[in-house]
Amino acid sequence: MPLCRHYIAGNDCRIVSIASPQTKDHTNIMAKLCLTIIIFLQIISVVEFAYSADKASIPPSKKILVAQIKKWVAREKSIDEEDIKVAALDRRLMVPECPNKFDISFPFSSDTQQVRVNCAKIGWKAFIRVSIEARKMYYVYKDDFSKGHRLSGEDIELLDQTRVGHNSGLIKDITAIKNQILKRSVSTGQLVRRQHLSQVVEVFVLKQGKLAGEFLTDDDYERSMHPIAGVSAAQRFPKRLLKNALIARSLPAGYVLQEKDLRQRHRVLVAQETLTRGRLLSTLNARVEDYYGDLPPDTMLSINGIEYLEVIRTIQAGTPLRASDVQVASLIIKGDTVNFSVARGSLLITVSMEALESGKLGEQVVLLNPESGEKVRAVVSGIRSATGL
Repeated sequence: MPLCRHYIAGNDCRIVSIASPQTKDHTNIMAKLCLTIIIFLQIISVVEFAYSADKASIPPSKKILVAQIKKWVAREKSIDEEDIKVAALDRRLMVPECPNKFDISFPFSSDTQQVRVNCAKIGWKAFIRVSIEARKMYYVYKDDFSKGHRLSGEDIELLDQTRVGHNSGLIKDITAIKNQILKRSVSTGQLVRRQHLSQVVEVFVLKQGKLAGEFLTDDDYERSMHPIAGVSAAQRFPKRLLKNALIARSLPAGYVLQEKDLRQRHRVLVAQETLTRGRLLSTLNARVEDYYGDLPPDTMLSINGIEYLEVIRTIQAGTPLRASDVQVASLIIKGDTVNFSVARGSLLITVSMEALESGKLGEQVVLLNPESGEKVRAVVSGIRSATGL
């Protein structure tokens, strides 16, 4: 097996045979390899020379123009000059030496990709393309934090991370850490990634046991943040539901409250006595009061107008009244003696008449004057009362 030493010094490539008789193929291969390397190095040298010569050939006036453009755009856009790239100027573009600074502006309000350059003193102007490189700003941790730490805006800071290689899950918006805790420990300067975070939600934990029917006070529970993966939908509810609530069933200390464990306070219309079908409502048999528990959507909340309503089924005392439990009552029943009122100028004349038919509020009924035998049509205006048309 031959031992060969190959070396390159300047543009010289030699193969020195140290061992015994060798095949010519091996020597030829190594010679070709050395020749290829020499050619490659020569090409690089030519390119570097051309590049250096090209940079050196840029006239001072063009360099001044580029510097002024960068400075002006940076001031206008409130960014760093290093974030601004000026497009390569055409070799044919002759940039004069402007006695004063070039006048630079954006030619169109909606286009910041080119600037208009003007030297008014010599009547020269040109349009130059520019580009603004967006900086890659990401958040990093300001300190070492342990697993389970709840993040706040004070724990992270925004830094220029232009050389980030793997940007998967990087945090760019500080709102992304809201209600988040760390799933693992992190170190100072480490990039904040979504993979580090776990969302948490607020739950309410009993500090002491509560019996069914007891009121819940602010001293009975504490707020706690738990990972969302371990919290059921029933345990996620707004804090306002705890105000003036009753405990629905006996619960131990340390228990995480659920919405179904609470009876909410409502102000509703409640039957004060058992009401049979056809009974007219009044402020004596129905009243607005506190009620704790779930309610149907048509529960009645006010006493306004209840005097014109009657129940259509038996309602037990203490039961919240629903709109489906009542109907507009017949305020005049056939055979009732009705107070019939009619206006004559500034006078209001009222006479007693007999109802020949029943009617509800606002309906028309026929009344009979028992003295004259005259029949009139009137509008039901209240309980056993009507007005003329």
